[in-house]
Amino acid sequence: MKQFNLFYISVLLSCALLYLVLGQSKDNSSFSIYGFAESNETEVNYNYPVVVEKILVTPGEKVDSGQVLMHLTRRKSKETMADQGFRIAELRAKENVWRQKLDNEVAEWELSKQTKTTELQTKIDQIRKEIAFKKSLASDLKTIKNSPATFKPMEDEIAELEEEKSLYHSTINLKIEGLRKEIAIGNTPIQEQISLLNAEQEFDVSQEVLEIDVFAPATGLVGNISCKEHEHVPSYSTLLSFYEPHSSIVTGFVHEDVTVVVALGDVFQISSLSDPSITYEGVVTGLGSRIVEIPTRLRKLETLKTYGREINISISPDNNFLQKEKVSLSYIDKSKT
Repeated sequence: MKQFNLFYISVLLSCALLYLVLGQSKDNSSFSIYGFAESNETEVNYNYPVVVEKILVTPGEKVDSGQVLMHLTRRKSKETMADQGFRIAELRAKENVWRQKLDNEVAEWELSKQTKTTELQTKIDQIRKEIAFKKSLASDLKTIKNSPATFKPMEDEIAELEEEKSLYHSTINLKIEGLRKEIAIGNTPIQEQISLLNAEQEFDVSQEVLEIDVFAPATGLVGNISCKEHEHVPSYSTLLSFYEPHSSIVTGFVHEDVTVVVALGDVFQISSLSDPSITYEGVVTGLGSRIVEIPTRLRKLETLKTYGREINISISPDNNFLQKEKVSLSYIDKSKT
């Protein structure tokens, strides 16, 4: 008989526990769930490596806006600056090769002009000698008179050769002048790269060791400190986290069996579990897009897995909730608000 009574008693207790867990779904006007208060978290990091010289705060410490939290230094690697010098020397060598190539082209055109000029002038001189020779023969023959027209074809040939020489001179001179101007101006793309690398090198030398102070972005609390003094911290690695002084967001989970449809703008009453007299009202500002497992800490019965939809409720930052404090969330009927 005693065993029979104990069996039924255990069944009744189990039903009672299940009712506590799922009983909120039976009330279509209101229900209560658990949540926790949290504030916005800021992670401090840099997009370049730093060395932590001094840490001036401890986790959980309250700090004022603008307060120095730690001293850092940024050290430029010697390898980077040496690489810049090598690249500059390489570009200058390329520029010298380019300049030598143009000088060679100028010399080739000068030689071509001289060769062509000599060739044409030789032809002109030969024709003139031939004309002079024929004229001398004609003067010795008293009985024969040569008209000026006899030498006209040869004189026309001389004129054509002179014109060809002048035109060739003009063409070659223009090419040589263009090459010399190009040499005087320089190879602009290479010179721009050299100038840029020189500027980078000067900047890196000036900031080989740069001192940096980390300031508190606002009045709040120091969270986790993820570094040690004299530690080399890589780029984008978190140095520390920073929290607002008071929680402004409460996160909870609405059980999937609740028939009340929670919407943006709905109002909840948030109460402290340690001190029920601490109560505030908050507005739903965020809704999860899927059903997830409710965290153990926020279940009515921790050993029983339950599922629900996450909600975010915004409250005034002027509250007395502790960071991550567990609170009770009571839905307020819209008709009452």
